[in-house]
Amino acid sequence: MLDVAKPTLEAMNRLEEKYPYAATMLVYLVLERLQKLHLLQCRGVLTDKEVEFDKNLGRKGRTLRNAKDLDDTSFIRSFLVHLALYHLETIYKIPSKRYSKDRNDVLHSNLYLLNQLESDYQSRDAQNRLYLETAKKHLVEASELYFPQWRIVELKGQLQFRS
Repeated sequence: MLDVAKPTLEAMNRLEEKYPYAATMLVYLVLERLQKLHLLQCRGVLTDKEVEFDKNLGRKGRTLRNAKDLDDTSFIRSFLVHLALYHLETIYKIPSKRYSKDRNDVLHSNLYLLNQLESDYQSRDAQNRLYLETAKKHLVEASELYFPQWRIVELKGQLQFRS
């Protein structure tokens, strides 16, 4: 898994210098992807204490309990692809939309359109760098708490997998 995700972290690190807004979106994409991969790989050994099995989630309203025993392909096609970051937060019992609210503000350009449209470049850049720092903190925290086998750390401002 790390061989697949490592280039993405490297791309984020290169992007953030000139394009912090784009890097922020990529950080949230990685956060969602790693949570889905963890769920795919560990769904058979997760406990009720670790995850929420019984809430209806996604567009099809399935529960993890009803989907967890499907083969990998069926689990991906009929369950995982219908989950957004908010649904994953429900599964992992992450309190109060901790990551998805900030992700949605950035991804759907809500903040950008409302707060930055009339700002000058320096103001936008400063604000985008704050969004990026928040996103990076979210990714590091989530990796530690919810998918520790792929622990991500920030060293000298660069995201990387802990070796």
